[in-house]
Amino acid sequence: MSAPRLQVFIGAPEAFAPRAAWVLETLLTPLGARAAVTRDPAEASGAALAYAAEPVPGVPTIPCDVGAMETLAARRPLAAGAFAAVGSGDGAAVAAWPADPGAGFAVPFDLVASAFVLLACWDELTTAERDRYGRLPYSASIFAANPLLRIEEPAVDRYAELVRGVLAPRLAELGLAPLPPAGSVWGARGRFAIALTHDLDNLWRWTRRGFAAAGYRTARAVRHGKGRAVLRELGDGADWLVRHLPRRTDPFWTFPLILDGEDARGVSSTFYVIARHTHRQDGNQPETYRRRIPEALKLVTSAEREVGLHGNDADLRSLGGLERDRHALSGRVGRAVEGIRYHYLRALYHDTLPMLDQAGFTYDTSLAFAEHEGFRCGCSFPFHPYRLADERPLDLVELPLAVMDGTLQEPHYRGLSAADAEPAAASVLVRALRSGGAVSLLWHNNRFDRRLSRGYDRVYWRLVDEALAHGAWCTSAGEIVARWKKATA
Repeated sequence: MSAPRLQVFIGAPEAFAPRAAWVLETLLTPLGARAAVTRDPAEASGAALAYAAEPVPGVPTIPCDVGAMETLAARRPLAAGAFAAVGSGDGAAVAAWPADPGAGFAVPFDLVASAFVLLACWDELTTAERDRYGRLPYSASIFAANPLLRIEEPAVDRYAELVRGVLAPRLAELGLAPLPPAGSVWGARGRFAIALTHDLDNLWRWTRRGFAAAGYRTARAVRHGKGRAVLRELGDGADWLVRHLPRRTDPFWTFPLILDGEDARGVSSTFYVIARHTHRQDGNQPETYRRRIPEALKLVTSAEREVGLHGNDADLRSLGGLERDRHALSGRVGRAVEGIRYHYLRALYHDTLPMLDQAGFTYDTSLAFAEHEGFRCGCSFPFHPYRLADERPLDLVELPLAVMDGTLQEPHYRGLSAADAEPAAASVLVRALRSGGAVSLLWHNNRFDRRLSRGYDRVYWRLVDEALAHGAWCTSAGEIVARWKKATA
């Protein structure tokens, strides 16, 4: 059954009208509805919802703030602290552009403009700062500039809840059916969805380069008097000698552990594979990767797992390189490659996503800050990103990447122990339960070995078990996106 269309009146300036329509459609979709937009004031009184500078009599109206329109039209960055606590009780939220409490609006702030700057990654567009990987750093993001706007708390989810609340009495007044409960898009599959994903950056640790790197780390630890680090490196070497060498195994080659553990739980996952190495940032073991990836692909495809493209440097910089790598990987796995996640999360919203759309990818799941778990675009549900150059949404679906193991464990990011990482990750993933949405969980293949993972292997399995206990549908990213698209068409 198709999602019902609700008439929405948009009285915003002409330049912002298509953006407002996209935001309202994005907010209504996880609520089980679609937007039928009208710009005709004569039809406003019959609408289910309105977005205008003045309240429409009898219609719940979201305020369209003049200051917001000016800021967005001029492509100016938001001032630090622009997002603040607004409203109270059931209407409370963290948002920008508050409205006059006595003006008669249905919500106390410009919900549409606030959602737009988050869903469209306005900070990336208006901030030139980039890190060594070409990414907008978390320190320069809208979240860093607005302490109350916590990345772990999806603000756009809250806006959707407010829309649900103001629509309920209006739908009853119009004689329309109430909105379905959160998570209804998944049917009997679950109350929400989590895509289990694995990026294959390196396949084998103990190569010549790997031994050399271990020697370098050990010598550095000795120089700096870090005894625990020295013991760890020596222990890793001894573990290879005693456990892996006789069996011809490696702590990075964990595919049997991953597949068996997921099969035992009745879940599936997606593996993102580098099609070719074109730059030093694509990986430091290109020959080893080329030699061993055919066997890895055989294992995961035989287990009926989805394979996606792990975008390399060439895939980031040219449509031709992207299309070539997608075609080559599709040929190797014998099926179309529909999804992508960029290595090092090197995807820029306004530059990379339109190229993925042009190349015909169904979905991307790259948008996240490596420095912190949470919701880069403020939402815990899939959506179609917006292309400012054409003032339209892309066909591409963005599946939010909520948690990455490296974010939690790497010392240059969060540096959390396994004991601290588990509650941090679980508290983020459960946000999708509230919205009935879907997010992606990323655990690399090198964090499943019992010694090398430092406990992160057990964290992954406990996160999956807890998600299942909460009613999650845990499966591949491709399956989740396909179901989302079908249910929200």
